[in-house]
Amino acid sequence: MIDKADQLIGDRQDEAISTAFTEIMAKRYDLRLDREVTGIGGSAGDLEITLDDGSTVAADMLLVATGRTSNSDRLDCSAAGIDTHDGRIKVDEFGRTTAAGVFALGDVSTPVPLKHVANREAKAVAHNLRHPEALRAVDHELVPSAVFANPQIASVGLTESACRDRPGGYHVGTTPYSDVAYGWALQDDTGFCKVLTESDTDLIIGAHIIGPQAATLIQIFVVAMEFAIKAGDLAQRPYWIHPALTEVVENALVDLGPPSDG
Repeated sequence: MIDKADQLIGDRQDEAISTAFTEIMAKRYDLRLDREVTGIGGSAGDLEITLDDGSTVAADMLLVATGRTSNSDRLDCSAAGIDTHDGRIKVDEFGRTTAAGVFALGDVSTPVPLKHVANREAKAVAHNLRHPEALRAVDHELVPSAVFANPQIASVGLTESACRDRPGGYHVGTTPYSDVAYGWALQDDTGFCKVLTESDTDLIIGAHIIGPQAATLIQIFVVAMEFAIKAGDLAQRPYWIHPALTEVVENALVDLGPPSDG
């Protein structure tokens, strides 16, 4: 696996997650990080890939995965009076384009090209078409995401790096899967749950999980953040089933320690 970055999936994931994922993948595959391809030789089924440090990689197939770039600006939308911005069709919070009566949703317009975001936008646009007198907005602030790799990764909110760049302090709570009964039974020694809170409010501002069922477990934090449930309340007030894997969330919250006064 060849990557220009020095870590895998490091552009949007929390640093602890990308570091852990890179270490796991390095044990399974031949990783060539911080490298670029400078040449490809050989023949179909027998390739020789040359990297910028002069090393070579033998392969039978080459997959180029460079991400996605919005290209809705190539649809000649201006002919219909529809503006674009950064390659996407420009819409307001209700899904309306700059052309009267025309709505857009999903990857052609959204700043967050995920299926569950498109689903939410579709519901809003369907409502707005039927009820123009009571428009429903779409909020993209707390969108969770998941990487369905092995191990799974899921996140919502701010990374720790982003927390360092914002005013005010923050707390970090972390618990490995191996510290809870279900994780121990899974014999998982790499997964963990990480939660970030504001120091003065005890509100959760970010959560990141790597390990089995991460995309399911993250929903606990999504709900807590959406309804402004404080970390201390989430840890202490509800019952947490033992020995369910949800205890890794509970213990990460407990690891934050008691909330600050204020």
